[in-house]
Amino acid sequence: MFQSPSMRVWLLIALNFGCTGIFLLLSRIPALDWLGSSADSGYASWYGKLSAGLFTLLVFGLPMIIFANAIAEERFGMFRLERKVKPGILIMGIVAMVTSVFFIDFLYSLNKLYFSDPASVEAMKAMDANSAWLLEMNDIGSLLLCLLMQALVPAVAEELFFRAGVQQLTMEWTRKPHAAVLLSAAFFSFMHFDGTGFLARFILGAFLGYMFYWTGSLRITVLAHFAFNAFSVIDAYNRQHAPDSLLAQTETTPVLAIISAVVSTGALLTVYMLCRKRSS
Repeated sequence: MFQSPSMRVWLLIALNFGCTGIFLLLSRIPALDWLGSSADSGYASWYGKLSAGLFTLLVFGLPMIIFANAIAEERFGMFRLERKVKPGILIMGIVAMVTSVFFIDFLYSLNKLYFSDPASVEAMKAMDANSAWLLEMNDIGSLLLCLLMQALVPAVAEELFFRAGVQQLTMEWTRKPHAAVLLSAAFFSFMHFDGTGFLARFILGAFLGYMFYWTGSLRITVLAHFAFNAFSVIDAYNRQHAPDSLLAQTETTPVLAIISAVVSTGALLTVYMLCRKRSS
């Protein structure tokens, strides 16, 4: 019944939307209303951190686990976590993601300029306030919780769903690797439901997608994704507790964004060349 590649793609997406509905229903239960907590809900920020992590696990991780166990012929081998990647390739993949931070921040700022109507401005303010609330870290404990829920959980669950799932299945469907990478990157960005960050997340999704395509392993994308998220979390913690430090004082300028783009793209191309050298 589910032999058609196109049907398998849509089935995975249907599982995603179904799990999203389950999460929303759970958040309507009075005892679990903290699952829908936000900056203006009156809950402490650690509730939001837990909620964000559980949402990611349920909406992205669980659908892929169900799909791999019930539909995929190779079951959990579909995750491509067993494939080893040489340390040099892993390091360059992490470098590609971490050094892209300033370029991504610049793209985000540019993207914001296209949302100037009052409704969009208010929506952006609400999203920024919620992001700041989620990244409130008063001590090391809250930093560790944030690293777990906002860095590690998304890195694992989102890579399972978007790279091991959507990208692989789209490649089976289209037989066009570049189309599969770009379509899964676009879907990755769309599913964050943040128009102001669409372009930035699309670039990140493409970076991760090509790493997965070249190496055939999810290990590199999970580590690189985690490194990017962890850098953002640690940067936020540093700005809250050491506002006079060099990193906290660093502002994203066009020159810094260009340097960031050149270095991160160079690191990504190095991943490609190392993979090509290994295969030859």
